[in-house]
Amino acid sequence: MKELIVANWKANIPVDQAEDWVQTLRDHCHYREGRETVLAVPFLYMERIFSRVNTLPGICLAAQGVSPYPPGSYTGATPASWVRDMVRYALVGHRERRKYFHETIQDVAAQVRECVAVGIRPILCLDDDIMPGMRAALDSEELEEVICAYTPDSAVALEAAPDIDAIRAGIKRVNSYFVHRPVLYGGGVNDENVEEILALPEVSGVMLGRVCLDAERFIRFCQTV
Repeated sequence: MKELIVANWKANIPVDQAEDWVQTLRDHCHYREGRETVLAVPFLYMERIFSRVNTLPGICLAAQGVSPYPPGSYTGATPASWVRDMVRYALVGHRERRKYFHETIQDVAAQVRECVAVGIRPILCLDDDIMPGMRAALDSEELEEVICAYTPDSAVALEAAPDIDAIRAGIKRVNSYFVHRPVLYGGGVNDENVEEILALPEVSGVMLGRVCLDAERFIRFCQTV
């Protein structure tokens, strides 16, 4: 698997700024062998962004989440099958979805199932508390497609990554439940610590929050790696 740099825009970049962000990326991005840059963008303008990055080597999109249900009578839902032609990945189980939108382990497992059914690779977001229950909710076929993304609680609270030994220990805990699955690290990743984090053989990439909101800063970050 290629090393992943996942830029999660969340709900921070409004539609009138999104195209400027992408244009800056188009002007300055450079393809690097063995790396994939993944933009997790809102559904509202996903199609527009897809049309701008689809021809760029090493760039692809992720959904910030999908419906746990197939197409049908589910008001406000966006089924995985509706976005499969635009995205390669989907974030599932993000702590903000669980905290603010009360998604359960069963909801997240259903999202994984919907993604796998239509050929989207789920990036399963994990913290220490959810690992045992999440592992129990997935079958072996679903696990084969899962990419794990580990974010410790402390990194969210302090907006800073713990020391490298703590990151290594956390990823070891992920691997104890999700054996032989690639693991991304997220939480406090920045220009100063990313090389040390990516140097860990247990790490298959990083997830970014604030670093990716400014396009020029994000490009500098990618050039640092």
